Amino acid sequence: MKLNMDLQTALIVAGLVFVVLVFGYNQWQIRKARRPRELRPEDDLPPMREPVVGQSTAPETAARLHEAAAEQPPRREPTLAQAPAGTGAAVAGNNHVAAAAAAAASSADADEAVAEEVAVGAAASRASEDEADAAIAVAPAPAPAPTPAPAPEPAPAPAPVAAVPDGQPAPAIVDPLIDCIVPLHLERKASGDRILPLTGRLRRAGTKPVHIEGLRAEANAWEPVTAGHQYEDLQVGVQLANRGGPLNALEFSEFVTAVESLAESLDASADLPDMGETVANARELDAFAAACDVQLGVNVISDGAPWSAAYVQNVATQDGLVLSRDGTRFIRYQANAEGVQRPLFTLQFGDTNFLRDDLTVKSGRQITLLLDVPVADQAARPFKTVCEYGHTLAQRMGAQLVDDNMRPLTEASFVAIFNQLEALYQKLEARGMPAGSPVALRLFSN
Repeated sequence: MKLNMDLQTALIVAGLVFVVLVFGYNQWQIRKARRPRELRPEDDLPPMREPVVGQSTAPETAARLHEAAAEQPPRREPTLAQAPAGTGAAVAGNNHVAAAAAAAASSADADEAVAEEVAVGAAASRASEDEADAAIAVAPAPAPAPTPAPAPEPAPAPAPVAAVPDGQPAPAIVDPLIDCIVPLHLERKASGDRILPLTGRLRRAGTKPVHIEGLRAEANAWEPVTAGHQYEDLQVGVQLANRGGPLNALEFSEFVTAVESLAESLDASADLPDMGETVANARELDAFAAACDVQLGVNVISDGAPWSAAYVQNVATQDGLVLSRDGTRFIRYQANAEGVQRPLFTLQFGDTNFLRDDLTVKSGRQITLLLDVPVADQAARPFKTVCEYGHTLAQRMGAQLVDDNMRPLTEASFVAIFNQLEALYQKLEARGMPAGSPVALRLFSN
């Protein structure tokens, strides 16, 4: 009898250990799949050519750039592969992919010209800002249309990130593209002062952010729940995926339990979604995000003696870069269309921490300029900015510009990278989340 009991206990323990191992392996696979991958310029490159650098080519290249830009609608930064068939975004994805294919032929010359412009950036940087502005002002461009229509004058509206029925208020933060949204129907109006103390458990579900919004009748708009305001209805959204992976069953259960508790406290009814469908949507969104999560590095390598960390810090500070809070990198900011300063790229000097390390002793021969592609504003043409800044650093510091395999970046390299970025940007835009947009910033966050 005792032997049977020991055998049963051993089998139970073995079963529990097996379940824990399976769960741990799955979590490791998810985290491994979600690591941002690097975009390597040597992928599918044409035969390498030496970069063309010289003053004699600059006017010709500038003319081609302006001519190409005038023939197309406002230039989009690069994009990677077609968008996968997604729930609720398949039709928009197909339309954008078709448009990208139609525009590919017409933009070929412009891409080549942009690459040449980057290649001659080292020589062109010697000219003053006034001379550059004058060159742009007098550069030949195609004549405008005979009767310019007023429609192109306003800035084009950003791609919609959520389909909102006519007459319905748009959400303030939550977005059906990346959130699981649960409506809460109130029996009577509730004040923000009453709601806020009940939302302590609705900050996060595991690693996924949760947002609560209230509908104000007088403004016919959703807003984050605020003290002193009255709300007719509520909606709670949990993010389906981020760089930590997709929403899993445990996180979904935690979210639903907290929503049910809030609904009970407010005498509200909740329209809860199906767990299987929600988790499947989260995995599909995470797979799409993993395919678009690209970080692109450009390296500046010293041709001579190593640089001290103090020297690198001085150069970065003089160039207007801002040290991060943890001291591991400098950040170049640029204002977006709304005037908000957003990170464009970062500068790293090996593993140097500029707050903790002795900068007079720490030294190295490599500076890395890193572009987080889906987070940087597409309209700012970030890769072009990174390459131009890298060329100026190489000139001033006696260095050369190389890729992650220490191969010099040539004109052919730039063309290949531009083409890959164009495909990636088109893929993100087809999904309704252009690079640098609020929804993209949320999806590609930790």
